Amino acid sequence: MRRGRIPPPEAFTWEDAFHIAVGIICIPVGAIILYRTLSVAVTAPAILVGGGFIAFGLYRLYTAWTRFRLYRQISGGHFPRLQKEPPAPPAKGAKKP
Repeated sequence: MRRGRIPPPEAFTWEDAFHIAVGIICIPVGAIILYRTLSVAVTAPAILVGGGFIAFGLYRLYTAWTRFRLYRQISGGHFPRLQKEPPAPPAKGAKKP
């Protein structure tokens, strides 16, 4: 896997909103898993799963915040609108309808 700089986003999309929502949901789910595990019996798999959910949620929120900051720098600081992904360009040699 090649690591490099992520290009700055051109718009705040529904995909970005979905990633934020997943991050927000993962943190309480991980906390619930940990709470229920510790109240019954301490098991390593449950602690790893609960901690994994919390870590994944924090990672999603961190990456979403980083992308949002990059977008704000490029867009001049105005509040973003949710936009659909732009349509893919037509393939070469494709006939126009």
